[in-house]
Amino acid sequence: MEGAKHVLVYSGAGQLGTAVAKNFKDKGWVTHCIDFCKNDESDNNVVLSPSESTKENVAKVVHDLKEKRVALDAVVCVAGGWLGGSVKQGSIFDGVDQMWTFNAQSSIAAAHIATNFLKEGGLLVLTGANAALRPTPTMIAYGITKAAIHHLNASLVDPSGGLPKDAAVVGILPICLDTLTNRKSMAQGNFDDWTPLLTVASLLSGWAEGRDRPPSGTLVSIATENKETKFTFVHHSL
Repeated sequence: MEGAKHVLVYSGAGQLGTAVAKNFKDKGWVTHCIDFCKNDESDNNVVLSPSESTKENVAKVVHDLKEKRVALDAVVCVAGGWLGGSVKQGSIFDGVDQMWTFNAQSSIAAAHIATNFLKEGGLLVLTGANAALRPTPTMIAYGITKAAIHHLNASLVDPSGGLPKDAAVVGILPICLDTLTNRKSMAQGNFDDWTPLLTVASLLSGWAEGRDRPPSGTLVSIATENKETKFTFVHHSL
């Protein structure tokens, strides 16, 4: 679609990613979804292989974007996972490897794509965690890999970080999202204190279109209480 804006959603077939991609598409954006399965409503899909490394999978994305001569207006990474456990447990090493792949590697992949394909003035969104702003002794693998994303977010602000001129990087820090998975695993939870996916999706598309976009490098805590969602800006610097 000539003249349309383009967004790439990393983990675009997941629950949050699907909501984000749909919201952008409803606003007339061309959507590019990157995941291990297709998003049938997306305009373009690059399906990753679980048997290949992040480097190999990202090479597929780079090839696809170059072949289609795509310049991106926004890159949104909502990939990630959660794992509990302390550093005392014997499973810690496998846990860190898993969380590194799910959390840090996916954000690094999205940042690599953004530094190579994002337009000047574009937006990169990474997904950190509110919990990782403080110690996480009972979910150490999760906490340290999410903290690494906060570090990446701050590092990309520097002109030598690789983002195009006037592009911004912003980190979102959800506390609890209202997903089918969360409702199933925490059936006794208070759903009124969980953030609707559309609320997050609308926030991101608004930023991408220039509405109330935070300064580059900002981390934004997303918390819902009694069906009211509040966004708290945390200016993060190295």
